[in-house]
Amino acid sequence: MDTLIGPVPDDWQTRRLGECCGVQPGPSGTTLRSSAYVIGGIPVVKARDISPEGIHPSVSVSEETARRLRPRYELCPGDIVLVRIGRTTRHAMVTERQERWLLGGSCIRIRATRDISAEYLACYLTHPAVQEWLAEHTQRGVLPTLNGRKVREIPLVLPPAAAQRGIAEVAKAIDTKIRAHKDVIQATRTLRELLIPQMLAGNPVLPEAAVSRDA
Repeated sequence: MDTLIGPVPDDWQTRRLGECCGVQPGPSGTTLRSSAYVIGGIPVVKARDISPEGIHPSVSVSEETARRLRPRYELCPGDIVLVRIGRTTRHAMVTERQERWLLGGSCIRIRATRDISAEYLACYLTHPAVQEWLAEHTQRGVLPTLNGRKVREIPLVLPPAAAQRGIAEVAKAIDTKIRAHKDVIQATRTLRELLIPQMLAGNPVLPEAAVSRDA
């Protein structure tokens, strides 16, 4: 069977994302004004907070404002937060640490149903063909924008549940390796920053010290 991502087994299904997932755009500027942001409140996830490393919030609102926005804009573990303003091919999955945080206006929440693995869905959204589809359906302008209607129309390929789990497990193992390599790279950069000034100041550095972080 031919699909957006190419040929797949005949027992796999194809649907529109909106047929089997909840799609909720973030609050408008009138619903959540910038003046509502406070320090040390309930985090609100904005487009700039989404990175390959996860979600790193930059703004918060008071508990009173959070109560007003819940449950419509509340985030739960397994939700996928997709950027809808700016570089719209970015997304991240909500973890238990981010439970009950709030969806910001520059993002869209995708909530998988029980018969769909959220981890598989997050992996599917990284497929080059899906990334290209998102880019093509983003409205051009001063600020590129992807609306909820287009997100609901994303062609979704659904393998059987066991295959979804298998794909998600392999992707998770690869992501773990990527994070481990990034940690090694960062540690090595830090070592270089420490050693170069010492050597340029004429202080001897034992060869073992230069490779100690790799042991």
